[in-house]
Amino acid sequence: MIDHPEEIISVADRSSATPATGFRADIQAMRALAVLLVLAYHAHLPGAHAGFLGVDVFFVISGFVITNVLLKERARTAGTSLPDFYGRRIRRILPAATVVLIATLIATSHWLGPIIGVQTAGDAKWVAAFLGNFHFAAVGTNYLTANNPPSTLQQYWSLAVEEQFYLVWPLLFVGAALLARRRSVTPVLLVVLGVVIAVSLFWSIHQTPQNPVVAFNSPFTRAWELALGGLLAVTAPIMLGGPRWLGHGLRVLGFGGVLASTWFLTSASLWPGANSILPVLSAGAMVAGGSILADRAFGPVTNFAPIQWIGLISYSLYLVHWPILTIPSEYSFTALPRHSEIELALLSIAVAAVLYFAVERPLRKQAFLVERRWSTYLLGALLIAASYATISWYLRHH
Repeated sequence: MIDHPEEIISVADRSSATPATGFRADIQAMRALAVLLVLAYHAHLPGAHAGFLGVDVFFVISGFVITNVLLKERARTAGTSLPDFYGRRIRRILPAATVVLIATLIATSHWLGPIIGVQTAGDAKWVAAFLGNFHFAAVGTNYLTANNPPSTLQQYWSLAVEEQFYLVWPLLFVGAALLARRRSVTPVLLVVLGVVIAVSLFWSIHQTPQNPVVAFNSPFTRAWELALGGLLAVTAPIMLGGPRWLGHGLRVLGFGGVLASTWFLTSASLWPGANSILPVLSAGAMVAGGSILADRAFGPVTNFAPIQWIGLISYSLYLVHWPILTIPSEYSFTALPRHSEIELALLSIAVAAVLYFAVERPLRKQAFLVERRWSTYLLGALLIAASYATISWYLRHH
């Protein structure tokens, strides 16, 4: 969930933003909206009946941002470097994910006991390999409807879906470029993305009533959401400079659609399936409206500093909020009072800020890692090894 628009252009260049090359303040604000919906839902705050759909908003954003990165590189170099792409993913995703995984395992064991700790270590084996979604589907875990306490690593299911998308989509992108040869790659990408959207959406609608747990965690039922973001990235240059009224109208309608879905849907709603269509299309409408307005000011609400700041730390916040909310809840054996959940939500924001500024941002921008690709891959191997070493040590001693 998980890419920042900063990866498209540096903060210093924001004044000359365009949808294909520039910083998008609206995308940052959408990330803030998405993570706050998820946080409000997990903290049981009033009104966030289906706040979990913030993850679906994240998927649309991720598809848009990642495809933008690929398009920008192709426009600049007339090619696509898969090693560089995956190197950026390693620097962007692994450091914070590893720190939270290890810290969550230790905290779970300390406060919830060794039995739960061993179960969490079993989950961690899959999570560390970015296969957590398949694992949680196999054991029948869905935190929307689960009777037993969910894993304190449950939030990693969506990170696994995104990483699986990052593995496949660049390969399809390169394949589309090869098919296009010296012609424009846009028509081929539109066909590829259109097929992915149609097939994945059909499968989501078909499988969700049949096996909701598998559908919830499956990359095949979620692929259309990411592909929709990709489609919006491919068409963004066409939208740029369109009528202001249309851009504002799409953003308002999209925002309203997301909020209406959050209010009227609940954890009892079959998900994703047909119920996900409105919020996903609403998120797409917000992105499209932003593409129309991308060379103009987005307004004071979008540019409001706290909103932009929450968007900046949204990945770290998504990672840390779940164990911070879940461990105390399971430890207490009873529902936490409202004020405690609000305090834990605020604590999540504070911890996320520390994680972002101490781990996520420094390693993503570290010059040695950026300039020497081998060092990035070595870092990735060391981080994965650290996760499995911690898991192995824990299982041997408990």
